[in-house]
Amino acid sequence: MMSTDKQRLVSKRISDDTVGYHNQIKPEIQREEAKIGINNDYNPKWTTKPFSKEGKMPRIQRLILTIFYFLFISFSAFAQEGQIVRETIDAPSLRDNLFGDTSKRQITVYLPPSYDAEKNRNYPVVYLLHGYTGNNNLWTGGSYIAGANIQNSMASWVESEKLKDMILVMPNSHNKLNGSWYSNSSATGRWGDYISKDVVNYIDSNYRTLPQPQSRGVIGHSMGGYGGMKIGMLYPEVFSCMGSLAGFLCPNLSFADFDPESSAFLKDNVKDWADYYSLHWKDQSKFAMWAAFCPNPKNPPFFCDFPYIYDENDQVVKNPDAFKSYMESDIRQMVDKYTNVLKDMRAIYIDCGTSDDLIVHARDIREKLNKLGIKHVYNEFNGGHTCCVMTSTGEALEVFSKAMEFDMLTDLTDVESIGKLAVEWGFIKSN
Repeated sequence: MMSTDKQRLVSKRISDDTVGYHNQIKPEIQREEAKIGINNDYNPKWTTKPFSKEGKMPRIQRLILTIFYFLFISFSAFAQEGQIVRETIDAPSLRDNLFGDTSKRQITVYLPPSYDAEKNRNYPVVYLLHGYTGNNNLWTGGSYIAGANIQNSMASWVESEKLKDMILVMPNSHNKLNGSWYSNSSATGRWGDYISKDVVNYIDSNYRTLPQPQSRGVIGHSMGGYGGMKIGMLYPEVFSCMGSLAGFLCPNLSFADFDPESSAFLKDNVKDWADYYSLHWKDQSKFAMWAAFCPNPKNPPFFCDFPYIYDENDQVVKNPDAFKSYMESDIRQMVDKYTNVLKDMRAIYIDCGTSDDLIVHARDIREKLNKLGIKHVYNEFNGGHTCCVMTSTGEALEVFSKAMEFDMLTDLTDVESIGKLAVEWGFIKSN
């Protein structure tokens, strides 16, 4: 068994006690009685009337009032909280992938409270992409973010008027390699098309959406942050808002053990799935990236080439074609290629915690966007990789809410990307 004792990325769980937005929105906020119309100074004596000789309300009346009281509380809470719908859809873009992953994919859909009440109303949609090892239940407490509850969080954000009612869609992009990297690959399948075509088309066909790019956004956490940036650039006819939450954005600018030698070492030492499953998750994620970024259908069992290999003198050298493909998937290089697309975006949101190893990714992208004159909203906060996902989600949705269209446009030919006028662009906070 090979040694894989590499330094782990330890994400400290840190509270959201930071300045700015992180003091204003608490993701797991509890719904207080005051927020559903109940007086916190409620005193049962207010209802006491001399219905009996003893001056007490009869027991049956007290029971009836108690029942109505709790029914009122339950109804008020339900009325303010959206609903979660889970469905399984067929994704043609994922058929015939070389890893045998099913094309039947689960999606989680959040519908706002007004969805059932206002039958003639259509809504913008934001697509939330999970990170490596995650799944479609990330924002509902079923993945690596403990206690996540998008229903409660949305109720709080909408009530505080941070954002407007919208539909949220959370697709499942987990595969045999624990993550798709949201890329079209001849080995793993066309995961970019899966999000931008299969899922979007299904949602537009089955829910009351505003089927126009001006009313769609895409963003995600970690690997999903990579997907949010990449898909936003590659599918501007679908999305007008995009972004990354603590995103893994630069494959060649990464953790200390994402070094060239590890590529060559793993190529020569990981021969089968038993070897693969014995690896640390960070080494497993490399295979996921290589299969996504430099696939080779003729090289089983992992169907990829490796950016670095050992030469005949046992020296680490670049594998030219694989290295080229690998680097073309780096968001920094994609920003150079898709500069005009990015300048037309209505909103771009990027954040990361200052204790997160991936902060170097966020800062590199921010520097490049600034040099190219691409307007964006950038935020740094005190914390690690997974501490503030819900709070970051709320802030990103607030930015998108200001930039997206909430009505159907009648003449799309005259639409100008005016997100820069609707969003307060710039640098929010650095610590």
